[in-house]
Amino acid sequence: MLHDRHQAPVYRMSLVLMRTTWDAEEVAATAFFELWRKRDKVRVVDGSVLPWLLATTSFAAKNSLRSRRRYQRLLNRIPHDGDVPDHADEVARAMDVLRISESVRETLLELNTRDASVVILCVMRELSAAEAAVVLGIPEGTVKSRLSRVKSRLRGALHEYAPTAEEANA
Repeated sequence: MLHDRHQAPVYRMSLVLMRTTWDAEEVAATAFFELWRKRDKVRVVDGSVLPWLLATTSFAAKNSLRSRRRYQRLLNRIPHDGDVPDHADEVARAMDVLRISESVRETLLELNTRDASVVILCVMRELSAAEAAVVLGIPEGTVKSRLSRVKSRLRGALHEYAPTAEEANA
C-alpha cells in the first residue's frame, strides 16, 4: 500500500538525481527496501512516510553516484592498450595456443580466480610483478607470493611434465 501510494514521487525524484531510468529504478527500489528494513525506526511526518522516503532516496542516489565515481577512478588507474579482453577468453586463447595436455589444462582451471589472474598476467602475458600489482590493485609482494605459491602447487601437480636433467641444461 505504501509503495503504491508513494512510488510515483519517489521515482520522479530518483529520475532527477540519476542519469538513467535504470539507475532511477534501482535507487527507488533501494529507498523502499530501506523503508521495509527500518520500518520500526521510520520517522512519520504529519502522518506520512513520504518525507522520510524522499530523504532516503536522496541518500541512496548520492551513495550510488559516489560508488560509480570510485569504480570509474579504479578503472582509470588500470593501464590498458585499447579494449581489455575478457578473462575467460584470455584463458581459453592461452590454453589453445600452448596446446597443452588435458591434465595440465585441468590443473590450471582448478586455480581460484586470484591465482589464475596472477598466472595469466605474469606467466602468459609476461608482465612484471610490479605491472601485475598495478593491474590487480594489490601490493607487489602479494603478487610475488601468490606466483610462488602457484608455481609450487603446479610443480607438485604436474611433476610428470618436468624437464629431464638433460633438457634443463640444454
